[in-house]
Amino acid sequence: MLNESGISSEPIDDFAKRNKFVSSPKFPQDLKNGKEVRFSNQLPFLPILGFENADWDKMYCEADQLRQHYVPHRHQENHKGWNSLCIHGLSSVHTEAHHTYGYSDIKDAPFRWTDLADWCPTIRDFFKNQFDYNDYYRIRIMKLDPGGYIIPHKDSLTLGANHIGPTNIALNNPTDCNFYMEDIGILPFQQGSVIKLNLYNVHAVYNCSNEPRYHIIVHGRMGSSWYDKIYNSYLHWKKMYA
Repeated sequence: MLNESGISSEPIDDFAKRNKFVSSPKFPQDLKNGKEVRFSNQLPFLPILGFENADWDKMYCEADQLRQHYVPHRHQENHKGWNSLCIHGLSSVHTEAHHTYGYSDIKDAPFRWTDLADWCPTIRDFFKNQFDYNDYYRIRIMKLDPGGYIIPHKDSLTLGANHIGPTNIALNNPTDCNFYMEDIGILPFQQGSVIKLNLYNVHAVYNCSNEPRYHIIVHGRMGSSWYDKIYNSYLHWKKMYA
């Protein structure tokens, strides 16, 4: 059962147990271009190819050097050990959506590179020079502590948002730290995974390891190369998920 904010009442242990299997969704096989892939409601996630040569170890070290400074994310909910900092946003510690801080229109929110960017030059360079977004809203480093969890929830609440959207990037992904999606299973995250997610699906994360997990979540407007990236990635992965 979900409440009006998309939060499930199911305990994280039960949700994880039910969905503890390797994900193997069935991708549609007849999509003809990147736009069709982007707005299909039949892809729960899509790993994006083309970023394999990024310096993931250095980006991980930049995220980890700040481990004492992360602030609780969505602290009003019953998550455990879920923390964040913004490298791009309203400030480094304003980690929630723009409307939380009084900006009803995302275009009016004064997003910028925060002071954190100076401490993460490799991460900043990756997004400025390699990732190809026209505009960034929030770029958040998300830290999930050892033993921490993100309770089952969905971020997108309307059918119109039932398609792949935000990009989730793994700077590391410890063994025994799993991203679970309702009826889809454990998503294939490892260091360097760049995955677009359909967050209309209920999902949760449980870090049963003894080290922090660092992922980056990117919100913004995609650049001109992205529909080709999405379509080429779809053509690659649809064979596996036929």
